[in-house]
Amino acid sequence: MADDKLQEYQCPNCGGPLEFHGDVQKMVCVYCDAQFEMSQFNQNSPKVGDEQPTHWEQAQGQQLEAGAAGMKEFQCNACGAVMVSDGQVGATECPYCGNPAILESTFEGINLPDGIIPFVKSKQEAQDAMSGYYSGKKLLPNNFISDNRVEKIQGVYVPFWLFDCDVNGSAFYRAENRRTYSKGEERWEEIKEYAVSRSAVMRYEKVPADGSKEMKDEYMDSLEPYDFSKIIPYQPAYFSGYLANKYDESADDVKERVNRRIKNTSEQQIRDTVRGYDSVRTESSDIRINSGKIRYCMLPVWMLTTRWNGANYTFAMNGQTGKVTGDLPVDNGKATRMFLLTSVIALAILEALAYFIFCQDEISIFALIGAAVIALIIGGVTVSSAKASMVSHLKTEAKEFLVKDSFRLTAQNDRHIDTRHRKISGGN
Repeated sequence: MADDKLQEYQCPNCGGPLEFHGDVQKMVCVYCDAQFEMSQFNQNSPKVGDEQPTHWEQAQGQQLEAGAAGMKEFQCNACGAVMVSDGQVGATECPYCGNPAILESTFEGINLPDGIIPFVKSKQEAQDAMSGYYSGKKLLPNNFISDNRVEKIQGVYVPFWLFDCDVNGSAFYRAENRRTYSKGEERWEEIKEYAVSRSAVMRYEKVPADGSKEMKDEYMDSLEPYDFSKIIPYQPAYFSGYLANKYDESADDVKERVNRRIKNTSEQQIRDTVRGYDSVRTESSDIRINSGKIRYCMLPVWMLTTRWNGANYTFAMNGQTGKVTGDLPVDNGKATRMFLLTSVIALAILEALAYFIFCQDEISIFALIGAAVIALIIGGVTVSSAKASMVSHLKTEAKEFLVKDSFRLTAQNDRHIDTRHRKISGGN
């Protein structure tokens, strides 16, 4: 059966969508107004928004072979995480799930990283940071703190893939400016519509994605950024006293998440250049990642996973910068008390303000109801904010890895395409 899907053709000049105009019997670009003969187009012409494959190049690293002197391998029989040490430190429990049943097995070799960031923060600093992180959480159950084992915190080198690339992007928008004016007793609105296009280039370096299935992406995203200028070539001495997690997610496994982060940030960077309009609507965008290169690195993380009420809760600290994150349990009783206390205090303040504003001895029932609703909203927002501080968050953008001053507009076009008028009020 013939393919009856409609194709959207791209302008060879600016990449904007083309429309057939019967008055000239040609294809006309909505954005740059260029005209093209119909004979230039056939079944194989490109469609607007066609995804182009992203090509990433990965260096071939070396491997530390099985039987290397002193190396030990440990595997968690609960979550499957595989850790390696130089023999100076043993794994007594899994840093990813807290399981104490760690099996020592024969070392089978490990891919050596292209680079490593050594630990800067000490174990004592990590323990202090964890205690401070817990003490600031008002909704944390008391027995969770008392049952925690700060001394069990472990230093782990987590495998990461770092992505470098150049980006070419273009986007197309419909924009409007509006103004109101009077015509006799009538009020009218003038609406001017514009076709807007932008093209730009930019570069990203060291966009990270962890290569561990056991490590939640939210944890590692929340620990960003690392200072990647401190990456040094791999030296086995830096592994002394720490565990190293073998990667079980390849660069191919994680590249789609990296692509999404780069795409989202690139689209926003281009969108930020469209200014001077009352409203802007994105019609389409095309983000192409070029010259992609991948490096394999090991980054330092202090970790402790605690099992509490049948669930795992992990504390993690960036071993270089000291930034902390984690998912923590919520005491529902504390949450309820916080909600009620905040709502009561907010209601009292709102009623006092209403009394002074309206200068009345008695406040109307409607004012009381309104104040009560606002107070409940304030209470709910306060509790939600407290809960949000107790969980890690996944990142969907890569702005921190956009190379400074690399963003450059290569083309821009703002073309007025229509003006219309609408009566707002007045008259018959």
